[in-house]
Amino acid sequence: MPRTRVVIQSRLNSSRLPGKAMLTIAGMPLIELVARRASRSGHEVVVATSEEQYDERIAGHLSAVGIPVVRGSLDDVLGRFAQATADLSADDRVVRLTGDNPVADADLVDELLTALDNSDHTYGRVDIDQVPEGLGAEAFSVAALREAAEAATEAYDREHVTPWLRRTFGELLFVPQGCPGDIHAYRATVDTLGDYVRVSSLFDDVADPVGRPWLAFMEDLAARVDAAGARIPSTSSAAGRVSRVVLSARAFDDGEAGGDKPAERAERLRALIADAIERGVTHVDVGRADGRSEELLRSCAEPALVKRFGLISRLWAPALEDASATSAHDLAVEASAERSFANLGRRGVDAMVFPDSVTASRGWARAQRYRSDGVARSIGLVARSEADLAWAVATEDVGFVEVHTPSSAAADRMLTELAARGATLVAGEQAHAGSPAESRGLPSWATAVLVTALEPGAFDDAVAAVNR
Repeated sequence: MPRTRVVIQSRLNSSRLPGKAMLTIAGMPLIELVARRASRSGHEVVVATSEEQYDERIAGHLSAVGIPVVRGSLDDVLGRFAQATADLSADDRVVRLTGDNPVADADLVDELLTALDNSDHTYGRVDIDQVPEGLGAEAFSVAALREAAEAATEAYDREHVTPWLRRTFGELLFVPQGCPGDIHAYRATVDTLGDYVRVSSLFDDVADPVGRPWLAFMEDLAARVDAAGARIPSTSSAAGRVSRVVLSARAFDDGEAGGDKPAERAERLRALIADAIERGVTHVDVGRADGRSEELLRSCAEPALVKRFGLISRLWAPALEDASATSAHDLAVEASAERSFANLGRRGVDAMVFPDSVTASRGWARAQRYRSDGVARSIGLVARSEADLAWAVATEDVGFVEVHTPSSAAADRMLTELAARGATLVAGEQAHAGSPAESRGLPSWATAVLVTALEPGAFDDAVAAVNR
């Protein structure tokens, strides 16, 4: 009978939540809880951390409580795994877990191993496209691991351990029985401070935090998420998976709504952003002439939360209105786009949007190059008139339209055509207000509705409308 060793990778210098491995959950550091839950059925467990001085905190604690540790290169995690399994036979098995997923346990590991044993695959993993984040696990033979450690030379392959295995051997994609279906609603990983608060609370007052099955914890999590309010549905579009409510950051500092003091307002914005993510919002709309919306978005939320949003970025390029030379058009687009990227701290958006069809026609060629380079997933415009819509219909590669045109037969016909082509159509206030009264939600052509008001009531109303 082959041996199975669970190798758990962990480090203290997490970019999103530094030191999380030693944060306390159920009366013990997170990494200890992960290791004890994984070893519950008798599998050997070893934690693979780095040789960096700060990771002595992990190694020292685990050694003191009797959990084996190996230490190796910070960046060569594949090498650490080979080191952690050096004493095993080639036909023994390795399971890879990460130290920020305390809900995963021995039951999940055993279910994955059974599925792999019943297949003809060398490598298998929990399918993260169908399973909530926090339940990830991978399994493969020691022989395959050693082959990867010998052959893989790219830094990405060494850091992420298994890409070379997947490319070389193919993969079994596994979905555990009873797993909640909404992968975005029921995240169970510890990636941000908010994640830590939510996941650690699942273990409060649990008599046996090591022995309680992963599925019981997920049922608790699902009940809490469902009780917090209606989820926002999403749909596939040219900009990727887009929630049917999109949040705008362009009004984040418009006046002192409700008489808020700056600190109160910032806290209200943080709560709105966190709630939007928890409820299922996938995208935030940014881009103003002064660049403030990007700065405010970054300052009002945890960086890791902002990273969960896809971005819809408006191009503000006044020079496009006056310039006639193509080179001037290109420079105007670049100036706006690059400033937005710098303010966001991210070079890449899901939609790059011109303010109207006139500026779009002048800057379209440069925007197309951004899309070709993979910087913009789709490009489009704001439509405030039927002329803007007509230009969008006539331009084959328009992938995104923010709609502010009043409802009319001609406008609805063009929007229906754009929807049939797969364009992402986001209804602004005017277009949304003009939707049929009986729908109280999105017009039939719309992908999503744009929420610009900051009051929680406005967001709640939009969520209720799209769930009707």
